[in-house]
Amino acid sequence: MTAAEIDALLRSRGIAEWGIADMRPGPTGAPAARHAPDLPRAISMAARHTPAALAGVDVAPTADYYADYNRLNALLDDAAAALVDALRTAGHDAERVPATIYEDGDDLIEDWGNAGVFAHKTAATRAGLGWIGKTALFVSNRYGPWVRLATVFTDLDLPAGTPIEEGRCGACRACVDACPVDAGRDVRWRAGMPRDELFDEKACEVYTERFEDLGGVCGSCLAVCPFGLAAEG
Repeated sequence: MTAAEIDALLRSRGIAEWGIADMRPGPTGAPAARHAPDLPRAISMAARHTPAALAGVDVAPTADYYADYNRLNALLDDAAAALVDALRTAGHDAERVPATIYEDGDDLIEDWGNAGVFAHKTAATRAGLGWIGKTALFVSNRYGPWVRLATVFTDLDLPAGTPIEEGRCGACRACVDACPVDAGRDVRWRAGMPRDELFDEKACEVYTERFEDLGGVCGSCLAVCPFGLAAEG
């Protein structure tokens, strides 16, 4: 299966951009990724929020944003499943990591920051699609943080992108100032840094639990990011 075939498949299913990450630890110094399947390549895919869905989210979560959040999760999961099927049909090993995780009645998640799942942002930054912002959002080079992610791991030998290893937010602190619980620490992200040095995940989690009817998502920091606001149409 070629990169052109992967591109055609993903574009046909609404993926805005995608890239390939080399997930092997080795001479480049890249550490082994936590909770990653034992496969050498990760195909990182991003689906873009409808800009209108972000209206008003800088003030408080909205039903429109939550609906678009769910739309993107479903779109990403569909695209990832289709890609896994295509790769396996072509004779390759492949495994997908869903766009998000959900609780069920018998298995509640006590700590979302340590839920035991692979972080999509790891593959996206190693693929060169973007960096991590000052409130731990993935910031796409093209669309800012107005995206959601999913990942497919495979043994198909594809040319990997150039990893991004430092944040590119500069002096901007729009997301830090927008956070209602001051979870951002106004620190530039570096690959491999402990998350707690960048962002107070627990403060964010406690705040978003107030919005149970909106899935516990907030989005205030995402909505005000200049990279998202300036993204091409």
